[in-house]
Amino acid sequence: MKFITALITALILPFSATAQTVIPLEQTYGLYNAYVIPLRDRSRIDVQLVVLSGSYDEGEISGVAHYTEHLAALYSDTKVLQQPRQRDLNAFTSKVSTVYANTGSPNEIDRIMKLTRAVLDTPALSDAFQQSEIDIVKREVLYKERNAPGRWLRRLSVQKLYDSKTGRADEPVADLDKITVQAALDFHTKNYQPSNVMIIISGDIDQKTAQAKLTQYFGDTVKTARVPDTWLDDHPDPDLRSVTRISSPRLLENSIAYTKFFEFSEPQDILAMQASFFIASDIYNAYIYNALYLDSFVAQGFSQSSYIAIDGDLEYTAFVTPSPDVSLDDALAALNTAIAEMRTKVITAQEIETARAKNVAYTKSLAQNPRAYLDFFQNLGSDGLPPTSPTQFAQMVADASDDEVLRIIAAFASDSPYAAVLATATEPN
Repeated sequence: MKFITALITALILPFSATAQTVIPLEQTYGLYNAYVIPLRDRSRIDVQLVVLSGSYDEGEISGVAHYTEHLAALYSDTKVLQQPRQRDLNAFTSKVSTVYANTGSPNEIDRIMKLTRAVLDTPALSDAFQQSEIDIVKREVLYKERNAPGRWLRRLSVQKLYDSKTGRADEPVADLDKITVQAALDFHTKNYQPSNVMIIISGDIDQKTAQAKLTQYFGDTVKTARVPDTWLDDHPDPDLRSVTRISSPRLLENSIAYTKFFEFSEPQDILAMQASFFIASDIYNAYIYNALYLDSFVAQGFSQSSYIAIDGDLEYTAFVTPSPDVSLDDALAALNTAIAEMRTKVITAQEIETARAKNVAYTKSLAQNPRAYLDFFQNLGSDGLPPTSPTQFAQMVADASDDEVLRIIAAFASDSPYAAVLATATEPN
């Protein structure tokens, strides 16, 4: 307890003077937003272009956002560096965004900005190259699928939850053969609009220089309406308590994929809510883990994750591998019981402070890792929120109210819509 007490005491002390300050640029032209984060102790500059659309924003064909990312990144290299594979792909696609990162020394700022700007140009690569890149995307997806069959099982539970195979419930494997060059170009035209893009410039650069470079390379962009996130309107039936049973040789062990949904009234300060969410998730996840694994050994394998959207939608997923002598039905019942018991569990102030201290310490540690702080900058930005540095977010976690933490835990534990897929592993034919 002495270690925890020391951490809690540290929360009342001022944060380091080297805190990374996020500064909004005054003139953003057609962009959704633009920021600079001066980091004088870094002898490099990173420019992240965040397209505020990802796999959730696809239409009827899943995987198009990922393929578009490949074409845009490779065209950027082609235009600026004269070769489509001059370097490793510098981009990735998530559920809600597509992020392109370009890095170099301070004297390479113009090349970095040119590479960043080219992402918004319509990709112009040879027909043969564009077609061959579809095969590369297929191999990437299938490789991930083979190494993590739980991805498929979780997708089934999400599709049951939302009664859909688009938006939040995409189908990237089944749709691989439907991907076309034209579908990617259409996705680019719709979503790669300046007003659907955020720029984050960080490293050894000051505000004046960052503004000048943004003006030089994005000053010709024109503000339009941001592309709406229509998937935010997809909500499950409030009375849904879905259980689906399947058998498959794709799994090594009997498994459960479980997805739960709760809708908050739209929060006034979603950024502050994210800080409370860190603490609440820590407490909730620890309790469910203890209930299924440590206390009862109902599960021999257990993982869980949570996501809170910009409108306050809360999605919780769990993946359970029951112990050998526990049936799938009993494991699901134990999970639902553990969640229900959270509704009456008294969360003490000490539990909140312990979780707060852990998250403050973890978040502050990210400030020392160049890769981690870049991930942190774009993580919140991907939802259209202002990017926040690890040190700034650590302060927000330290300041999060206990009442808000308890409200989020209550949401996790509520009797709300869920979908469970109970999968029995079978021998391959």
